[in-house]
Amino acid sequence: MLNVGECVIYGNHGLCRVQEILVPSFLERGNEKQYYMMVSAVDAGSVLYVPVDGAEDKVREVMSADEAEGLIDEIEAIEEIDLPEGKKAEPAIAEIVKRNIADEMMSLVKALRKIKAIREAEGKKFATLNEKYLNMAEKLLYTEMAFALKTEKDEVKSRVVYELSQLPLETA
Repeated sequence: MLNVGECVIYGNHGLCRVQEILVPSFLERGNEKQYYMMVSAVDAGSVLYVPVDGAEDKVREVMSADEAEGLIDEIEAIEEIDLPEGKKAEPAIAEIVKRNIADEMMSLVKALRKIKAIREAEGKKFATLNEKYLNMAEKLLYTEMAFALKTEKDEVKSRVVYELSQLPLETA
C-alpha cells in the first residue's frame, strides 16, 4: 500500500504524489472503495483517482538519482528503438509512452531526436506526430529524472540534449 506524501510513477501520467487515501464522493452507495488521490507533477493541477485495489500493478517507484545519472552518462550506449517509417511508428511509440519505463523512454527520446536532427540536416520537416510524441516522452522522462536529481526539468533536458548532440548522426 502506498503512503500519503509518497511519489510514484503512474503509467503514462508520470510522476504523481499521493495526496490522500479516501472513499471518493462520486462513488455509488454500496460501492465504496478506497482510492488514492494523486496529484500529477507532469500536468499541473491534474488530480487522479486510482483504486487502492490493484494499484501496485499500475505504479512503480521513481528512479534513483544514480539511475538518472546513469541514463545520462550511458546515453551513447543506450540502444535506439528501431522505429518503422511514418505513421506505422505511432503504435510502437504510443506503447512505449504508455508503459513509461525510463530506459525505454530514453531510447525513444534518443531515436526521435536523431530523426529530428537528420531531417533538419536534410532541410526537411520533422513530422508533427513525432514532435508530439517526443514532447510527451521528454516531459514524462525529464520530470522523473529532475525529481530524482532534485533539479529542474529544463536542466535535465539541457544535459540530455547536449549529450545527444555530441553523438554522430550516421545515416544508412
